[in-house]
Amino acid sequence: MWNRTTRALALLAAPFAFATTVVPAQAVAAAPAHYQLTRIRDLNGAFGNLPQAINAAGHTAGEGSFPGHGAQAAYLSTNPTELTHLPGIVPNDPTLADATVAYGLNSSDVVVGAAFNTLPVRQTAVVWRNGTPTDLGILPTDGHVQARAINDAGQIAGTGFDTGTAWLYQNGKATVLAPLPGGHAAEAFGITADGRVLGLSSTSNDTTKAEATVWRDGTPSDLGSLPGSTWSEVHAMNSSGVAVGAAGVGGGEFAPRHPVMFAGGKVIDLWPDLGGSTFDTAQAINKAGTIVGDGRGGWVYSNGVRTDLNTLIPPDTGLRITAAYGINDAGQIAASATTTTTNRHLSFAVLLTPDAG
Repeated sequence: MWNRTTRALALLAAPFAFATTVVPAQAVAAAPAHYQLTRIRDLNGAFGNLPQAINAAGHTAGEGSFPGHGAQAAYLSTNPTELTHLPGIVPNDPTLADATVAYGLNSSDVVVGAAFNTLPVRQTAVVWRNGTPTDLGILPTDGHVQARAINDAGQIAGTGFDTGTAWLYQNGKATVLAPLPGGHAAEAFGITADGRVLGLSSTSNDTTKAEATVWRDGTPSDLGSLPGSTWSEVHAMNSSGVAVGAAGVGGGEFAPRHPVMFAGGKVIDLWPDLGGSTFDTAQAINKAGTIVGDGRGGWVYSNGVRTDLNTLIPPDTGLRITAAYGINDAGQIAASATTTTTNRHLSFAVLLTPDAG
């Protein structure tokens, strides 16, 4: 379970996010849906870079770039042409005022994420209500605490990465989630509508080996991994109990990963012929069982078919989808894209809406 210091420093220093050049995934077959593409950008020049979450109304939250601000900051978009800057918890410090990132969003447009409160890398879990940040004060001795997900009941799941601690926050109180038996560290990435926390847990003193884990009422359950793998993680679960995430291929934390689905007590490789040294993840699943993810480009998996999203958007957008991070029950997808006409691969947040035509 790697330390997030490098990522934290990059968030403070980088004014823009430039996407790594990737090879689009090979489509297996044509998926039934095509999508309209809308850039998430404000008329005043602000734009989204990385949409980490989408809610039922198609609102998104993530990282954005704002005129007059020196670095990326957390954003909330309730309309693709309107972005709200989500400030830090140290507003009078010009460096820390924008040092925020959003990871989760619920149907009430409550956003959760992280903000820096001291330099260089002290990060604390934050919730934004009506654009106002509140420090949750969770694990104050841990240098990297992030709130990763929130459900409509207001329950929040997150991680203290320095200490390897998964936690659940509800009713004004944080509860540390126990690892799997024999384990000594855990991380939380998601939460379901009924309060199940999703993430991973080590199974021994060796924290480079971990299994996808679901906590229900604080009790962890192991979802397993692919044969020969000693690493898996779960990011999302739909109302039918089908979960998605990633699993190593023939190794632990640093082995290549394939996107996987956890269903019926089985771990199903969604891209068995992927190959290569890649880290691909199934990021989200909706009620209908449609899955989206990232790795070698953004993709959608529906009715047993995985398809490159770039084959499902209009050809004249001038953009290439690089990753998909969220999908709601209406089928709308929060994705990132880069321009195809310049060498500066600036990352843009986009909203993909199923085309009824």
